[in-house]
Amino acid sequence: MDSDWAGLSRDLVDLILAKLISVSDYLRFGAVCKTWHSVAMDRINNFCLHNFQCSFSLPMSSNASCP
Repeated sequence: MDSDWAGLSRDLVDLILAKLISVSDYLRFGAVCKTWHSVAMDRINNFCLHNFQCSFSLPMSSNASCP
């Protein structure tokens, strides 16, 4: 049975993101699929502002697609 990760509700995805503790977690999360990448990029700036200064630029698009 294939999982449709892009089909998870935004609320559930936001709950998962709330548990992430590092920029690398956000990058891995965003690598799952385009939908998750978009959500992660929406939230990572806020994460960085509240935890530390990010000293690098993150790509705003992804070629990954969900299964």
